[in-house]
Amino acid sequence: MNTTSSQFGFWKTAAVYGGLAGFIIILTMVTGFATFGLDSWAGSQIFGFLLMFFVLSLVFFGMKQFRDFDQGGVMRFSQGLLLGIAMSVFAGTAYVIVWEMYLAATDYAFIIQYTEQLIAQQKSKGISAEALSNFIAEMDVMKDNYAQPSFRLPLTFLEIFPMGFIVTLISATTLHNPKLWARKD
Repeated sequence: MNTTSSQFGFWKTAAVYGGLAGFIIILTMVTGFATFGLDSWAGSQIFGFLLMFFVLSLVFFGMKQFRDFDQGGVMRFSQGLLLGIAMSVFAGTAYVIVWEMYLAATDYAFIIQYTEQLIAQQKSKGISAEALSNFIAEMDVMKDNYAQPSFRLPLTFLEIFPMGFIVTLISATTLHNPKLWARKD
């Protein structure tokens, strides 16, 4: 097997499967926010994490495709791990790019709506005026931090990358055994 074609297959797989995963996740989330609002099921953290886990299964399928077609059915754990990390980086990068486009298109209203929602939740709990004042001050700091790209971009990337890494570990562990999930010709 040609090393150059194997490297090309590696990066092509990482870009296609990782980029696709990132775009699907963030486009689904943005569509949910726009359609149903931040306080709906589509805006919930549970929905977001389930969506990420489900869509990041593309990491598994990308690794399997690479193993079966580019590696002749054999892939070392380290190859799978590197490929999965690369796919997760592409997914995270796609996620960040689309999120930034959404923020720009909505005049960065997300953080204002999000912090207002959190403040309203605290008010509905009936917390003391002092505790509410402290919480509002924390939300003001959050808004100021979120306005800075040096804070927001890594934070957004870290929303998705750890889940990609977990799926990577599971996939690399499973797929390095050529007898498991073997391609049937």
